[in-house]
Amino acid sequence: MKSGRTGVYALFGALLLANGPSVAQDDGDWDFGEDPARKLSIAAVTFPDFGVAVRCMDGSLSVVLSGLPVASGQRTLRYRMDNRPEVESQWISGRNSNAAFAIWPRSIAAKLSRGGRLSITAPDGEASRRFAVDLPPSAASVDRVFQACGRELGSPETDVAPTGEEFPGVVWKSTPRPQYPARAVSHNILAGLAAVTCKVQASGRLTDCTVESEFPEDGGFGRAAISGAQGSARVAVPPGSSESIEGRRISFVSRFMSME
Repeated sequence: MKSGRTGVYALFGALLLANGPSVAQDDGDWDFGEDPARKLSIAAVTFPDFGVAVRCMDGSLSVVLSGLPVASGQRTLRYRMDNRPEVESQWISGRNSNAAFAIWPRSIAAKLSRGGRLSITAPDGEASRRFAVDLPPSAASVDRVFQACGRELGSPETDVAPTGEEFPGVVWKSTPRPQYPARAVSHNILAGLAAVTCKVQASGRLTDCTVESEFPEDGGFGRAAISGAQGSARVAVPPGSSESIEGRRISFVSRFMSME
């Protein structure tokens, strides 16, 4: 597949859903666009029938693939960069959408930013479809998106970012009980999720929680998940263990469903 300028603006229009932001392209880099009024930055590469984007919206980082088989809700995709091992990853889509958002985007964004041959395998009914595109390395555009979200693309933290739910040496003693966000209610959003990483205190309380992703991004699910995690949640060592849990980091997904 060959990259195309028409596709760039089509993808921007689909993702930004607003009056046109400022758009620039660095030679050899991904296209970059931003809309300060909406706290939105995006780096993208598009092809005639497929698109890849990394974006920050109001502090929430996301990786978006466009042009996939139509699906709804959570889906599993497998991807590979060049000849590296294939990785299974969790994504989520809106209702009957051909776009998917990574639930754990940081490590994926870092890998994509280095460029190379990206191969994607996506479920399509009872079969699967494969996509393969050549991504240019991003020397600046993806990093600008990370900075807009208060992250550093080249930091050691990004290299060890979670790729799924992780509970190293701990179990739930009391699971988070977040409240359904008022913002989601006011926007008539009936369901959502947030992926969160937290630090464990010696008492089992969670602290220093950060949002890895949230969907939909305008529902307030990230803040609600952090409030629930740092409020009621507790972890402990598994039965029979006496190891210290202080300083460990756990990653988990809080899922929300409106009762209305």
